[in-house]
Amino acid sequence: MEEAKILDEANIDHKNKYEEAIKSFADKLEEKIDFLKGKANDVEESAKDTYHNRVEILKEKREALIKEYEKVKNTGESKWNDIKGEASEKIREIREESENAYTGIRDGFAYLFGKFKN
Repeated sequence: MEEAKILDEANIDHKNKYEEAIKSFADKLEEKIDFLKGKANDVEESAKDTYHNRVEILKEKREALIKEYEKVKNTGESKWNDIKGEASEKIREIREESENAYTGIRDGFAYLFGKFKN
């Protein structure tokens, strides 16, 4: 850490100079703490926004899935062959989009936790 050089360069034989170096180092650490607190708040808000956004996407996908379910449920056997390709494609799209939304959250949190571990 660059600020640690302050203590390394201070002359321990001169009490006042060493006190100043310690105080300067403490002040620099306080600046870093404030900076990191701000970043943590930004990340927290960003993570919340992302989480809520993905939840909304998943809700929309669930609603679309329920609509497809109702459509399939209400289709008679005689019409099933007419809509099954379209229904299958729609369900596949919903599944992929839902998985992307969910894994985006999971992967994002895994990334953040990894950053905090390091």
